[in-house]
Amino acid sequence: MDLRRPRTLSLLIPLLMAALLAGCSPTTTPSATVPASAPPAGGSVISTGASTNQMVSTLPQAVADQWNALQAAGKGVEWISTPNTTDVTTTDLAVGAADSQGLVDRINAAAGAGTDRSVLAALGDLKSPAGAPVWVFSPLLDTRDPLDFNELAFDETPSEVVKAVKKAKALPDLKGRVVSFVINPVAGDQAELSDLQTGYLHAVWEGLAKAAGAKRVEFFDGTGTTPGQGTGPAVAVPRPDDVDTATEGTAVVCTLPNPALFIINTPTLIDRGKTLQGLKKCLAKAPENYRVVVEGHTSGDSSDNGRATVELSKQRATVVAVLLKDLDVPAKAIYSVVGYGRSKPLVQPPTDARNRAVVVRFEVTG
Repeated sequence: MDLRRPRTLSLLIPLLMAALLAGCSPTTTPSATVPASAPPAGGSVISTGASTNQMVSTLPQAVADQWNALQAAGKGVEWISTPNTTDVTTTDLAVGAADSQGLVDRINAAAGAGTDRSVLAALGDLKSPAGAPVWVFSPLLDTRDPLDFNELAFDETPSEVVKAVKKAKALPDLKGRVVSFVINPVAGDQAELSDLQTGYLHAVWEGLAKAAGAKRVEFFDGTGTTPGQGTGPAVAVPRPDDVDTATEGTAVVCTLPNPALFIINTPTLIDRGKTLQGLKKCLAKAPENYRVVVEGHTSGDSSDNGRATVELSKQRATVVAVLLKDLDVPAKAIYSVVGYGRSKPLVQPPTDARNRAVVVRFEVTG
């Protein structure tokens, strides 16, 4: 038996080897690779478009650890980006290590648009498996009914807010989920929300999430130190020293917004010092000879003006009258202190949040 290779095959082998070696040469351009698809979603990330007064969001270490655990399990997230409530996009993404920071960078780059934002609506768009965790990056200041913080103005009890959302049948299905809110707070013209306002925000969202079936609710601070590039409108959160001064005939009328002044359903001041500053601005514009009328007002259906509502408005007016005395307004100059409750709305409709106010009138005498 002849075991020698045929001559033609002997010649071909070196040629084939040379071709293979040439193909492995570093001077050869490799073919393009198709990027791997995102892993299946093991959770959901919601972000709202940034507003004009919002700092960049940061990634809390606890959340980074949770995302690393997802990566280790071969899972990613669905990212629901809501620059407003009409332009909502959902993208499946990998998380863990550099991918996690990449997602936060994309969240920061999503500038707000339009006049509304709604975490509540986005929570109703979850497609991740039932019981999967949810992370929300937002100031949590929704601006669309039935949860509009421009209307709530931090002066409705959290339980009443939850009740209203239930009545509107707007609660999402969060059964069995752990919901983590990474808050990047904004506060209208304020530098920051007060501790009491932040506590109110937590109470509202914890109440909503629990009512929607969440297994656990967590809050993290996600406030960065660099100004963001947001373009969305800021929510109108009044400051304790924010006083609207107007002239009615010869009288000077100053309106102080209740939500910035008092703890919910109490006559207790949120920030006495800043309220005094607001009253100083008001007093500086008072006529030379005056008497003072202090009025307490609340918002709501004027046909439902119970004794408790009237009494609360009078107590709040009394607190402001005492502050005027601290500013050296003579006691004899304080002509009357009255609580109107809901009976004399300052603007229409009576339910408008601007009706929650204390009005100080400096009327000319003599």
